[in-house]
Amino acid sequence: MKHFYESLPGWASFGDLYTAMAAKAKHGMVFVEVGSWLGRSASLMAVELINTGMNVEFCCVDPWIDGGPDLRDTTYFTDLKKPVYETFIDNIRPVRHQITPMRMTSVEAATKFADQSVDFLMLDGDHSYEAVKADLDAWLPKMKPRGVIAGDDYLWPGVNRAFDERFGDKLRPVIKSTHRDYKMSVAYCWTQLP
Repeated sequence: MKHFYESLPGWASFGDLYTAMAAKAKHGMVFVEVGSWLGRSASLMAVELINTGMNVEFCCVDPWIDGGPDLRDTTYFTDLKKPVYETFIDNIRPVRHQITPMRMTSVEAATKFADQSVDFLMLDGDHSYEAVKADLDAWLPKMKPRGVIAGDDYLWPGVNRAFDERFGDKLRPVIKSTHRDYKMSVAYCWTQLP
């Protein structure tokens, strides 16, 4: 299947990580994306998974209300013609069969997964320190041994602090570009659990 994510609004600066994770996918794995907003990165991952031929459960977690604290007051949200969730569903239509939307908060969604059941987790929801810390607390028990956990926008202070505190030197930051306004920087981080 050909990629179409670049035609969608939003961001997917960690596409290289998604491609690498999909290449390692095996039947029965569980991948979770927290913070799917309008579906750009979700569509990227879904196409990658479809192209592997592996039966991987891919869950996208987001309340799909207003873009959350990072987007609700921006033109990214105010310029939308339809509600966020409807826009997400429209945007992922070609890969809808590969995606399980979970319309709830990250912490709520974590309770729906058994301990040690998730192989790959991307956190890209609320970027405040308190929210990222709560996400990590909620999802770490759900991760399989040797699972991979990642976070987008690593240079945002809340993301950086929460991930650094939790993983220290085991964390692998990928910094693609920096900007004096950290919100304009492009960076993510990831680590493989023991």
